[in-house]
Amino acid sequence: MLLEKLLRRIGALLAIGAVAACASTQPIGPADQALVGTPLEGCCRETEPYPPVLVALIEPFAPAFGNLVGGSILRPGHLADPAPQAAALKVIKPLDVVVLSSKGRASGNTIPGLFGHLAMYLGSEAELRALGMWNHPSVAPHQAEIRAGATFIEADRYGVHLSTPEIVLDTDKILLLRPQLAGNARRREIVVGLASRLGMEFDYHFDNATPDVLYCAELVSIVMPELNMPTRTIYGRQSILPDDVAAQAAVRRSNLTFAAYFRGEPEGWAPADRGTLVSDLGEFWRRAKARTGASAGPGV
Repeated sequence: MLLEKLLRRIGALLAIGAVAACASTQPIGPADQALVGTPLEGCCRETEPYPPVLVALIEPFAPAFGNLVGGSILRPGHLADPAPQAAALKVIKPLDVVVLSSKGRASGNTIPGLFGHLAMYLGSEAELRALGMWNHPSVAPHQAEIRAGATFIEADRYGVHLSTPEIVLDTDKILLLRPQLAGNARRREIVVGLASRLGMEFDYHFDNATPDVLYCAELVSIVMPELNMPTRTIYGRQSILPDDVAAQAAVRRSNLTFAAYFRGEPEGWAPADRGTLVSDLGEFWRRAKARTGASAGPGV
């Protein structure tokens, strides 16, 4: 009870700090340089919305606070209905990276950016059989779970685990990105890499320097280093921001290619093209700059 009261007080302080303080604009780094000369130049740099002193205050309680925030659902996702999820599942292929925007969850409003989470599509029984991985020792212990529909893998407050489409795709926006991989032998290696990390604990500090615990984008980066996923320093640690991943793919500066984009709104949903993704990202960060008083970059 005392811990919960303390966490609520810290949460209130963070909220006040976010309103009272200007966000910190990151210095230009590799993630920003990749966007130079594109419509998203200047994107994704207001990544420290809370005063550092408040972040330092919450650090010792990060797991408890993360669980409190992660369990706070404000509303169902705009894509929670079966129809948009079925549309996404028609397009998706094994090892696709799924970038998600969930503003109906408290956690979706604490990660800077339009998108706040990444998952990967591991594949169905039929797809894993076609790849020659269904009976592999790394996959075999999870056959019952996969047969029951848990075809996605993600790292969140429950650790690294399998998830069903109904859970992963209960969101507002779904971006499907396809990795460029060197054949099925490499795909099999990645499946082993993913399956072998099932059960690992979640990294509540979002720190790339601690590979014994993993957050969502770090899991993707570790099992597919050939993606060269963009990193930036946020509150003194190297992290991967989902919006950086989405932005580089949107402007074709990535080893992830655009496969599909589904947008949900209160009044309905629709598939959208890559140009709409660029527009959505640009508009989000224009508003972020306006809120904080930061000067807009050349492209945003």
